[in-house]
Amino acid sequence: MNRYPKYRYPEESGMKNRVWPTRRIERMPQMVPVDLRDGNQAFAKPMDVETKLNYFKLLVEIGFKEIEAGFPAASTEEYEFVRRLIEENRIPEDVRIVVFTAAKEALVERTVQAIAGIRQAVVHCYVAASELHREFVFHRTPRELIDLAADGTKMVVNALKRYGLYEKCAYEFSPEEFSDSDPAFIVELAEEVRRTWGRSGKENFIFNLPATVERRPPNQYADLIELFTRNYSGMAETTLSIHTHNDQGCAVAAAELAVLAGAERIEGTLGGHGERTGNMDIITFSLNMMARGIETGLDFRHLPEIVAFIEHVSGIRTDPRHPYTGELVFTAFSGTHQDAIRKGMAQRETISEHFRQGWKMPYLLIDPADIGRGYEGLVRINSQSGKGGVAYVLESVYGIPLPKAMQPEVAKAVQQEAERFGGELSPAEVHRIFLEQFVDRPGEFSIGDVRICRPSPEDAEKTEVELCVRTNAEEAVHIVSGSAAGPIEAVVNALRKVPGMPDFQLEHYSEHALRSGADAQAVAFIALRFPENGALVFGAGKNSNVNLAAVSAIVSALNRR
Repeated sequence: MNRYPKYRYPEESGMKNRVWPTRRIERMPQMVPVDLRDGNQAFAKPMDVETKLNYFKLLVEIGFKEIEAGFPAASTEEYEFVRRLIEENRIPEDVRIVVFTAAKEALVERTVQAIAGIRQAVVHCYVAASELHREFVFHRTPRELIDLAADGTKMVVNALKRYGLYEKCAYEFSPEEFSDSDPAFIVELAEEVRRTWGRSGKENFIFNLPATVERRPPNQYADLIELFTRNYSGMAETTLSIHTHNDQGCAVAAAELAVLAGAERIEGTLGGHGERTGNMDIITFSLNMMARGIETGLDFRHLPEIVAFIEHVSGIRTDPRHPYTGELVFTAFSGTHQDAIRKGMAQRETISEHFRQGWKMPYLLIDPADIGRGYEGLVRINSQSGKGGVAYVLESVYGIPLPKAMQPEVAKAVQQEAERFGGELSPAEVHRIFLEQFVDRPGEFSIGDVRICRPSPEDAEKTEVELCVRTNAEEAVHIVSGSAAGPIEAVVNALRKVPGMPDFQLEHYSEHALRSGADAQAVAFIALRFPENGALVFGAGKNSNVNLAAVSAIVSALNRR
């Protein structure tokens, strides 16, 4: 039987007096998408050349200035893609591509051959450097592995010189599984690789410290990064890069803490695609920075279209709860959340002044409009929704502002329907329920002709109303009239003369214009109190004439009692 625990907590680095927790990210690190290589190699069906060309164009449009193009020595298609980028002049002057290779002579030669004639590029070489790989995959001593890294670097230098590219290209080296390697060993390897490369300047040498498999919590990864910066002598001549994977779901957190610890460049993919649980999601990282007021230099104003393209290319649907990109990330079903969002959206300017920032909203981290999303999906209705959510849908989609006191009654009707049929109700279904149950509600009373005379023939200070009222109980039509200071009160006075009419009191009246212009309509809201049981009942009416809308609302309330 195995005497050891199956899993154990990763050993600490021994870091003392760490500084990274005291810092904050002030400016955006350089973001490098590896979708075309690391992301692509994890797809069940890798992209063809035309698809990669379209993907490259998308990455350029988003604003990336360094893009990993692929592994040219891996296949004919990979090689052809890189050649077409160069020969068809598809790489903007301010963008440089990265080509990836293992430290093997034939692969290095093929890789450099692929970028012949390029204005600028980065050649990225790697060697797995963890003790696990060194001892049990390569069966080499530490010194032998350093020599392997240096030899691979010499191969790159020699190949670049043969093709006249040494002065045009930068070099990136990755000790794979850095986060599972001995920190002192990685420093020694980095010193040797930098000396072997030979060209000075941060723009010419990139040392990448990957969490190839996420085996540590993010704070330990940050410790390792800061420890490296303390002991490595070439920081002034090196761009320090990171590459985090998401095996424990912490890739973005690890990247953020690594930047605090000294990382200047980050590799990842749009949506986090990659082997196993994927690479760090560049979209999430970038929009996190945007939400903290940091200028990213990246354009995600058309994020839904970007997501649709990635889904099409990868054949993988985006999880609806994925940060920023998911369908439901700006959606509230809970009644309390819906109510808070509705109230917040109605007070945007006041909130902005109070907090001295342009956007701060209950339950909404960023403005959906900043990434191409609308507000119509903020609130969606099911049996868990409350009065605020129903009110928000009717107002934001149909321009119907329910009075506060009426909202619980409408919400109850919507909730009962949601419970009866199960699932979510669309805005159209919410609107239908409102119309069927509250607007022009059929029932015991109905009104035909309405005549409004202002001023009243009997009193110039009043309005007279004559109604033609039909009651189901008597199957008769009653012509009644009433007068008052205003038409609504006059209607109430007239209705009280109808035989069999229950006693009621008008407690609320409001109106709202739904549209302007020739086809303008108004909606009126009425609340009637019935003394016989104390019930307060709402009704609504719609008409191009606001007075007739009010009459309809009163009849609806009578028929709903």
